[in-house]
Amino acid sequence: MFGYSRAELVGQRVEILVPQNLRAAHGAKRDAYHANPLPRTMGSGTSLRGRRKDGTELPVDIMLTLIGDGALAVIRDATAARRVQEKLEHLAYSDPLTGLRNRAALYNDLGARFADHGADIPRPMAIALFDLDGFKEVNDTLGHSAGDRLLQIATQRALPLIGNNVRVYRLGGDEFVVTIEDCEDQDVAIDAVRMLMEMVEKPFNIDGQLAFTTASAGVAFAPKDGATVDELLANVELALYRSKGRGGNTYTLFHPGFQAEAQGRRAIDLQLRRALSNNEFEVFFQPTFRLADRSLVGAEALLRWRQNGRLIGPAAFIGALAESPHASEVGAWILRTACAEASKLRRSGHPSMRIAVNLFPTQFNDPAFAGQVHKILSENDLPADALQLEITETIALDNAAAAVTQLRRLHQMGVGLALDDFGTGYASLSFLSEVPLTHIKIDQSFVRGLPGNRKLAAIVEALIKMAHGLGLEVIAEGVETRAQAEYLRRNGCDEVQGHLFSRSLPAWRMEAMLHELKAQTPLKTA
Repeated sequence: MFGYSRAELVGQRVEILVPQNLRAAHGAKRDAYHANPLPRTMGSGTSLRGRRKDGTELPVDIMLTLIGDGALAVIRDATAARRVQEKLEHLAYSDPLTGLRNRAALYNDLGARFADHGADIPRPMAIALFDLDGFKEVNDTLGHSAGDRLLQIATQRALPLIGNNVRVYRLGGDEFVVTIEDCEDQDVAIDAVRMLMEMVEKPFNIDGQLAFTTASAGVAFAPKDGATVDELLANVELALYRSKGRGGNTYTLFHPGFQAEAQGRRAIDLQLRRALSNNEFEVFFQPTFRLADRSLVGAEALLRWRQNGRLIGPAAFIGALAESPHASEVGAWILRTACAEASKLRRSGHPSMRIAVNLFPTQFNDPAFAGQVHKILSENDLPADALQLEITETIALDNAAAAVTQLRRLHQMGVGLALDDFGTGYASLSFLSEVPLTHIKIDQSFVRGLPGNRKLAAIVEALIKMAHGLGLEVIAEGVETRAQAEYLRRNGCDEVQGHLFSRSLPAWRMEAMLHELKAQTPLKTA
C-alpha cells in the first residue's frame, strides 16, 4: 500500500505513513478515553491523508482503538471508496442537463459559508437570481428538447465567467443563481449581471431554428440583505419578483421595503384563501345595452367580496387575487356561476341573453382551459355563443403566440371573444388582425371626457372605425351621461355599459330587472 518493505517499515514511527495527523487523532482519543474510561477499548473511523515511500499521497481510513496507554490502528486504502463518494456527491450536487451545481449544492455551499463564520460577520457576497423571459414560449413552440438545448447553450456562454470567486448554479427550470464571493460593490455585481443578460439576449441557434429570450434578475448582498441562507434567498427572490413585475428584461437590487410588500401580499393571500373556503365571494352582473334600441343584450360577471357583512369592490383585491395561487380556482368558480345564471335567465324567457366573463392570466395561459369551457357550457346546456370571454391586452401580449392558439380554439367552439380596456395597453394592429376576436371594449378613461374633449373624441371615433373595419363590434364602458351615450350612438358604437343605464346588480336583482324591462317598449334607462 505504501511502497515500503517490511524491513524498512517495522520499528519506524507511525508518522512515516501518516505524517503528524495520526498522533493528533490518538491524543484526542486518549483524552476522551480518560474522561470516560468505559468501554475499555474505543474504536472509530478517521479519514486522513497517507504518504507513500515515493512521496505521493493517498486517502486512508483509520480505525483507532485504545489499548492501555497505547493504541491499535488499522489503516485501509480509501481510494476506491473516495471515488465512489465523489461520484455520489457529483450526482447529488450537479444538474444533469447543464452540468452546473444544483439547488442542493447552493444550499450546501451557502450553509457552509455562513456556518464557518459562527458569530462573526461573514465576508461580503453578492448573489443574483436569474429567470429567462419567454422560455415557456420556446418550449411551447419549438418543443421541450429545444428548451433543454437553449439552457445548455446559455450555460456554455456563462462558463467563462466562472472563476475562483464566481459560481453559477441551476435551481431548476429556467432559474439560475450566480454568487460572487468577497463582493460588496454594487457596480461590480451589476456589471456581472448585465454581462450575463447580454449573453442571454443573443439569438440561440437550435438545430437551424432561431430562438430568442431575455433575462430578469434580482440582486442581493450578504450579510447586508440576509444573515442566513433562507433569508438571503428569500430576499433575492423578492428582487427578482419586482423585475418580473416591471415587464422583465431588467434587474432589481433588493430593498428592505420589498419585505413589507411581500408580507402584505401574504396577508391578503391568507384572507383570500379564507374567503374562498367560507364562500364569501359573490358574482354581480353589469348589464350591457345595445345603443340602437336600448335593449338589454347581456351582462358582464363581476366579482365581489362580502367580508363581515361589508361588500368590497374588485379594486381592493382583484390585483392580488390575479397573482395568487387561487386565481384559477376562483376564475373557474366565476365562470361556472356566470354560466349557470345565464342558462337560468335564458330558460326564463330571455333566449338571447349573453354573459361576459373576465379571465385571469393563469386561466387563459392554461392549455386545458378550452376544454374546461366546453365542459362548463355542456353542464349548463348553454350554447357557446351565449358566452363572451374577456381578456386584457397585457394578458394577450405576455405570450402572444400561445394567446393566438388559445383564442383560435375558443373561437372554433363559437365562444365570443372581447379585448377588454382597449387602448390602454400595447396591442399592435398586426395582433388584432391575427386573432379571432368578436368585440373590443373601449376603456372608460376614453369615454369619461366625451363629448367635450376633442382629443379623446378623435381617439374614440378612430377606435370605432378601426374595429368595424376589422369586423368587430364595439362596447363602450363607463357611460354615465346622456351626452356620452348620444355621441357614441352617432359614431356607430354598438353596445354600452355604465351607470346611465344600470349599476352592477346581484343575480336576484338582475333577474327582476329583466322581467321589468321585458314588458317595456321601448326600454327605459335604469
